[in-house]
Amino acid sequence: MSVRFTAPPVGGLDLDGADNPRIFRTGMSAMIRGSRGYPLATPVSILAGVVNGLTMVLSAVAIGWATDHLILPAFSGNSPSPGVWASAIGFVAGVSLMRVATIIVRSYAAAVVQFGNQASTRRELVRQYTALGVPWHRSHSTGQLLSNAVSDVDALWQPMQFFAFSLGSVSMLVFALINIARSDLYLVAAAIGLMLFVVAANVLFQRFVGPRARDAQRARAEVSSVADEGVQGEQVIRTLGIARAEADRFRRSSTVLRRSNVRMANVNAVFDPVIELAPTATVLVVLIVGAARVESGSLTVGVLVEVIYLFLTMALPLSLIGRFLGLLPLGVVGHSRVTSVLEATEYPAQGESRLAIEGPIPVGIREGSFSYEKERGRPTLGPVDVEFSAGHVVAVVGATGSGKTTLLKIVARLAELDDGLVHYDGADIRDLHGSETVARVAVAQQTAFLFDASVRENITMGRDIDDDRIWWALELCAADDFVRAGRLGLDAQVGRNGRSLSGGQRQRIALARALVGRPSLIVLDDATSALDPTVEAAVLENIRRELLAGHPGERASTLVMSASRKTTVALAELVVLLDEGRIADIGTHEELSARSERYRDIVDAYVDPL
Repeated sequence: MSVRFTAPPVGGLDLDGADNPRIFRTGMSAMIRGSRGYPLATPVSILAGVVNGLTMVLSAVAIGWATDHLILPAFSGNSPSPGVWASAIGFVAGVSLMRVATIIVRSYAAAVVQFGNQASTRRELVRQYTALGVPWHRSHSTGQLLSNAVSDVDALWQPMQFFAFSLGSVSMLVFALINIARSDLYLVAAAIGLMLFVVAANVLFQRFVGPRARDAQRARAEVSSVADEGVQGEQVIRTLGIARAEADRFRRSSTVLRRSNVRMANVNAVFDPVIELAPTATVLVVLIVGAARVESGSLTVGVLVEVIYLFLTMALPLSLIGRFLGLLPLGVVGHSRVTSVLEATEYPAQGESRLAIEGPIPVGIREGSFSYEKERGRPTLGPVDVEFSAGHVVAVVGATGSGKTTLLKIVARLAELDDGLVHYDGADIRDLHGSETVARVAVAQQTAFLFDASVRENITMGRDIDDDRIWWALELCAADDFVRAGRLGLDAQVGRNGRSLSGGQRQRIALARALVGRPSLIVLDDATSALDPTVEAAVLENIRRELLAGHPGERASTLVMSASRKTTVALAELVVLLDEGRIADIGTHEELSARSERYRDIVDAYVDPL
């Protein structure tokens, strides 16, 4: 199941205290929506909570009855009958057992709802992360997204552990009021005064804790972001000798988080004792009033003991209600931050069209332009008009910063043009169903990311691919030798915590992952840069032979790659020369070598060894 939220983002709520009713409504609305997804566990937890509240009142009634019928007669020298003893023991024991049973059932059912909602919300977030486009991800740091999926989800659903408890506690207070009213109206006034005091204390508490909860969640996100950068940039930090500076940066962000948490703890340190002691303090009033009522004969000692026990017992339900209301502002902050992700709509445009061809995809860009910062005026790329024929090898050449990677991202649909269109076989890619790109286009980049998993898992990525096809892809990428040389073969663990691989080996496994599905369009962004020229030439020749030739019964491919080495560029049927985001020239390697000095300067800068 999944839970969608409709509450406003954090900017729409005044967490500085002026918007307490709205905070309460937003938090309660989230709890109710989350509860609806569990039609069995939710009513069970609530019913168990209500019954538990009733048993707390019955416990007081049992003690009051035992006082009047067992204890007071014993003090007066009258021996209670065995039947009275049995009734008292049975009453107290039965209510106690029922109370224990309802606590167990209530706790288990509430945990099912709480942790089930956490799991479903995290799945919803991950689905949203994968569906949102590259521009959205570029504006959100990895640390922030991790914080959304971890601490914000935890904060959102943490009040749920006390939600059913609180409903049961409210029922207990109602039962207690009814029971006290049945006993003595004077004591009802003390009970009502206690409850009004607790409500006022909770309103005041939320006014103080709201902004502190917001600051704490922001600080958690910052700590996650800094920690993620420290892990991802470990080698840079080591080689530049800036470990101390990074440690100081992390310490500063951790200090902010600590201070935010301490500010929240300070409020809790005042609020919790007040809620805990309020029923006990009320007992003093009950004793004064109740003693006078007993002396006047309007109240029995047993009833007074019963009422006092009820007030003492109220400490627990009031504490549970207080904890629930105390966690609610933090939950609203988490709710708002999660909602801001789930309600984002920056998806890549797509339609329902399908490609008519099964083979290699011809690609074209018409009057295309793209900018990472649209307000800069001049686009990062464009205007561009270019056509790539099906089944050809296309090499994109240019100096650093010329727009090669941007062009390849646009071809692979990892970035959307600001103006113009990209077409596959004449069809605007914005009109194609999203599954067409997933199934037909494969991308391998210079930075070869491998998961902490086996070689097999890194290549299949959950796809139903047999080992023969995996070995075919590894041989294609000249990676089969070092994989076979390992003791575990395809089961060898790679990634950060697995087998240590060279940059070239990592690139070849990542390339095998891209090619194993025989894509119709292959986009390589310096994906062979870590290979020596001989191995790179062999890999590209394997790709040409196996994927571009179009074997009978197998889908052929179009290859678009960025390249700089002369031996690599010479393999292409078409070469595109980029200069400052524009196409400076286009033709074969021989044509550009003959007429473009700029082209010769780039490809001659990489001298291959003899």
